[in-house]
Formats: sequence, structure tokens, C-alpha cells
Amino acid sequence: MRARPPLDPDRDEARRLFQDELARGDYQLQESWVSRAWRWFTDLFSGFGGLGPLPGWVTWVLLALVLVAVLAVLAFATRDRWRTARLSGHGAPGAVLEGPARAASEHRQEAAAALGAGDHDRAVLEAYRAVAAGAVERTFLDDRPGRTAHELATGLAPVFPDARDELLTAADAFDAVRYGDHRATAEQARQVVDLDARLDAARPALAETAS
Repeated sequence: MRARPPLDPDRDEARRLFQDELARGDYQLQESWVSRAWRWFTDLFSGFGGLGPLPGWVTWVLLALVLVAVLAVLAFATRDRWRTARLSGHGAPGAVLEGPARAASEHRQEAAAALGAGDHDRAVLEAYRAVAAGAVERTFLDDRPGRTAHELATGLAPVFPDARDELLTAADAFDAVRYGDHRATAEQARQVVDLDARLDAARPALAETAS
């Protein structure tokens, strides 16, 4: 077979061939999503409010504000998941009252002794257990095994509405010490001991018991 002669296109044909070659996917430049997002953001604020082009520093400030807002939303949305993951290093939060049943007064005495000895972890645990045992003894809650710290706080919130936030804070402290391997501070220990004492002396807001 005879070899074909070399291709010798005219000017128009050469231009057409060159454009066809550039149109192939191998020569298409792909813009990254970061570049596209940045271009969209700068275009969005370039004429903000009809004031004309804004200085470059304004764009950076607006970008920082947007990022802070996004991070705040993400932090709020994932706070419960973060708390669960933090506690799950040694297992999920479990029951407040464990082992043989003891009177609230026994837990209360152990909490006071632990607080006096500087054992803040045990003071938090025993004081919150005194809250749990006292709620059962006064029939504010039924004697249900396996009730968690936050279930206790939620169940007692209608009975002691003024102490709702303190109950939730004490529940967090109990879980962090008992199931999250955290150390309680002296302030946390005193707060839970004081909370138990106030609830023990307080009259309930509801006549009926909570389950």
C-alpha cells in the first residue's frame, strides 16, 4: 500500500482542526470547587447594597463572619453527639443507682464525708444518688431499675421546676465522673451536695408522682 502524503491544510482548515483539538476533553481546564466557591463569594459581595466594589478587607471580614456562623451552627447541631462520644470512651451512660438498694440518707452521709475528705468525685456520685433515692422514697418517681442521670433529671423537672437547670447540670457531672472518666471539681461537688439538700427540704410543685 502506498503511504498517504503529508497533511497540508490551508489556513481555514488548519484553524478548524486546531479548534477541534482544543475542544477535546484532554485540554479542558477543571476549576476546583474552592476556586468556584471563592469566586461566587467575591462576586456576591462585590457590589453589596449598590455601594459599588467593596475593599478587599471587607470581603475577608464577611467571609470570616460567615465561617464563624457556620461553625456555630455545626457546634450547636452536634453538641449532643459530641457529649455522647465523650462519655462513650468507657461505655454509654448507665444507671444512677447500682448494687443493693440503700436509703437516701446513707448516700447523703457518704457524700458529706467525701466532700469533707476532698474526694470530689465520690461526693458528686453519692449526692446525686441521694437525689435519686430520695425521689423514690418520696414517691416522686417509681422504683425503676436502670434509670440514667438524665432520665432522673427529666423526671424530677416537673416536680422541682425551679431546679431544672441544676438537675441537668448535676446529671452532666454524674455522667462525666461515672462514665466519662472525668474528675469533678470542688465547686461541682458542693453544687450537687447543696442541690440534694435543697431538694430534700423542698416541697414538690406537683401533687401527682412522675414516672
